[in-house]
Amino acid sequence: MSSIKRYLLIGIAVAAIGAAVGCGQQPGFTTYINDIGGYSVSYPANWVGEISKDSTLYVIKSPSHLASVRIDVIMPMSAQSAAQRWIIAMGTGYSDFALLENKPLEGFWNWYVSYDYQSDIGRYHGEAYFKSTPDHVYKLDTAGDAGGYDTYPFSAIVSSFKLE
Repeated sequence: MSSIKRYLLIGIAVAAIGAAVGCGQQPGFTTYINDIGGYSVSYPANWVGEISKDSTLYVIKSPSHLASVRIDVIMPMSAQSAAQRWIIAMGTGYSDFALLENKPLEGFWNWYVSYDYQSDIGRYHGEAYFKSTPDHVYKLDTAGDAGGYDTYPFSAIVSSFKLE
């Protein structure tokens, strides 16, 4: 391959990566846009996303199925009220539910909940973020096996969430 072609290919690759980063998307990530819910989120291209029929629930699963992200779009209320309702639902659904943190946030997200629970296949850790707007509450909930939670790209996924 001639050096001109090699430089051209390198230039194209750098431009493609720069375009992805410039758009806020990490290389190797794909972006889902929910026009009805009014948001977008990016996640690893090898993870699988599924949308509910009414577009109010989007679930993203890792290839191992040991980690997931769930995005709910619900009726408007305060982020704190939405978080409290969600905590009650989790406590009812899992007898071994342990609330670790439950607090307001400054910045884009209004409320944060950190928790652990036992499922049929092991111990899990999760973190849920709540954003209240006049039209909706958005809940982005991350969950993964407790031993591997920090190995998943949850922070990149959470920070990629944008209201459209």
